[in-house]
Amino acid sequence: MSDINNPNPLEESESITRRAWIILVVCSSSMFLILLDSGSMFVAFPFIEDHFSDQASRTTMSWVISGFFITMVSSLLVAGRAADKFGRRKVFLSGLVIYGTAAILGGSLSNIWALILLRAFQGMAIAMLSPTALAICLVEFPRSRRAYAFGVWGTIGAGAGLCASPIGAGLVEIFNWRAVFLFNGIAALVTLIVGRIVLGKDQEERDETPIDILAAFLATTTIASFTLVLVQGQDWGWSAPPTLTFLFLFILSGPALVYRNTTHQYPILNPEIFTSRSFNVGCLGSVFCQIGFFSIYFGLPLYMKEVWNWAPLRIGFALLPLNIVPLLTSAIAGKIVDKRGPRSMIVFGGLWSGAACILMGFWLIDIGYTYLALGLLAYGLGAMAIGNTTTIATLIGVDDNILASATSGSYTGRRLGSALGAVLAAAIVGNKIGEDFADAYLWVWVLGAAAYFLGAIVTFLFYPKQGSAPSGNNIESIPFTD
Repeated sequence: MSDINNPNPLEESESITRRAWIILVVCSSSMFLILLDSGSMFVAFPFIEDHFSDQASRTTMSWVISGFFITMVSSLLVAGRAADKFGRRKVFLSGLVIYGTAAILGGSLSNIWALILLRAFQGMAIAMLSPTALAICLVEFPRSRRAYAFGVWGTIGAGAGLCASPIGAGLVEIFNWRAVFLFNGIAALVTLIVGRIVLGKDQEERDETPIDILAAFLATTTIASFTLVLVQGQDWGWSAPPTLTFLFLFILSGPALVYRNTTHQYPILNPEIFTSRSFNVGCLGSVFCQIGFFSIYFGLPLYMKEVWNWAPLRIGFALLPLNIVPLLTSAIAGKIVDKRGPRSMIVFGGLWSGAACILMGFWLIDIGYTYLALGLLAYGLGAMAIGNTTTIATLIGVDDNILASATSGSYTGRRLGSALGAVLAAAIVGNKIGEDFADAYLWVWVLGAAAYFLGAIVTFLFYPKQGSAPSGNNIESIPFTD
């Protein structure tokens, strides 16, 4: 009789503790900081260019953005391994120290090369924060409730995305571009203080095995060289000596990394991770999702600038509809994933987002911004469904003791997908302006739709199905690994 009144008794026994919620809030504040950085930098960068125009060319100035991104992506695998070995709390708090210090110095100094170097340190700090914060959170939640936890995480992220550009714009408008750095730095140090109080001493087990220094070097070299080719290839020229040099370096170091990682006694990325079909397919779906999102997110401001002649501040506010629906629905989607598994949510998100891209690209954007904003609202539902869920789908079959390494591997794939989406969008539109830009931009929408559709198809065909368990059983009872 109790089974009828409570069809899922295990869900009640696996309640979420108050400690888990507190840790989620503290750790997700670092993710809020990350999104605030990217959103506010989007607004502040033109003013940084103006300030340093007498010190450096636009090509050099671009390293304020690209240096941050390249350092972040190339540091993720090593940061995840370090977190498993030295403790996630220690790496998390260290990342906050580095980020906060670099941000405050960046807002105080007046040398462009110092700013570029400090942005690289900020990128390294973000690599320490991103996977570590999520791993700290997830181990506090029962496996059957982790998708819901990640849904709340996504809600906070959507809130950050919603207010990042307006906050950045307000700081620049009231003060100047330096205020963006100082604000982010102070926010990081406040989070550090709260984190030291709330997280307490490390309670988790540490991996006492040594870090393979050669593998760490190969991992950094492989990812950095590939990211450099993606990010700078368009500016350098795809057949230019620097591009070919880094491509050659990637071709050499990539296989060496794979060999070293699979044969060494202490691999930089535990090969056990790749025995999980949910991890492998989830990562691939996540890459497609990021290509789709960032091709649109990177290309749309260019369209508004080149075709509609909008100012940066107006563009920043025009992108707000992207985050409204995710803010309202991420936690609800997480509850659904806890009950039904991630596969159907990802398939829905990919198909919905792909269809929204086709609708916006072929019809709504030509009518005007009001109709495009409605399309972006609808698109946000699908982007949330596939974007949030691919991460939890990737990690759902991974043991807690290697969760930080697995999360860093997942984040590396996502960030490379982000770069690839932006690069492909830039390659499509090239140096076109006006109507020529508008005509070429149609193919950016097609690219976004194709990436989302591929993410849905790959997940539908290859991601493990939820087992034929009685209705109401939770994810923990479902064998997601082969």
